[in-house]
Amino acid sequence: MRQEYFEVSCDDGVIRGMTYVPQVSGRCPSVLLLHGFTGQRAEAGFMFVSLARALCLSGIAAVTFDFRHSGESSGKFDQMLVTGELDDCLVMTKWLQARLFADRTRLALLGFSLGGLLAACTSARTNAYRSLVLLAPTTVLNLCRYAGEDGAVGPITIGPHQLHPELFDDVRSLKPLNDITCNPRPTLLVHGSNDHAVPQSVVQEYASAMNDVDIPLTQKTIVDADHSFSKLHAREQLIETVTTWLHEQLFS
Repeated sequence: MRQEYFEVSCDDGVIRGMTYVPQVSGRCPSVLLLHGFTGQRAEAGFMFVSLARALCLSGIAAVTFDFRHSGESSGKFDQMLVTGELDDCLVMTKWLQARLFADRTRLALLGFSLGGLLAACTSARTNAYRSLVLLAPTTVLNLCRYAGEDGAVGPITIGPHQLHPELFDDVRSLKPLNDITCNPRPTLLVHGSNDHAVPQSVVQEYASAMNDVDIPLTQKTIVDADHSFSKLHAREQLIETVTTWLHEQLFS
């Protein structure tokens, strides 16, 4: 496995990330991973590191990165807008397509939480990806529960993070439940039964939208898993489920 740091310059900053590439000759299937709200490219409990390495060992290259205004990429979180992260998804899609290790006919997109929402939106804006993985994807309405009560004064904070004052108006401009149906491709939808951040009813909105238009959909509920699949058994099931499904999709 070759694990290498990279930087990608864009209009007003730098996106920083990591590639995990199998030691094979020629091009290989590749997956772009999108982290969640207030997250970064390693994700909680190093979830994306473990997943990327498992994919790599199965013959699939993985790319993780920090959205601008998150992690080690340029900017501060209080300037983060979801439409800006969507722009980053499209920048990174073109970047991945140009890598010498990536087989452009066998690419997949994986998003966790807000990254799942962004994966849905990205899927409507590019034909690059053969398959899609959504891990506990949030919706616009579910994310906007952080908006606070009407008439609240002062900035909104989540943990150590102050939010952009236009964040919620910005995300309301997106329509991921419509976008997920625009450019159908096989999709894996994974959720934890004990996820309180993105309840089952929220995840089911994506499933219903895809089922309504007969998109090939595989659903997996991991029993007793929380939002970030933090328990050992949940993390192991997540990695096995995603790796096996993507291997079937990208090597068929």
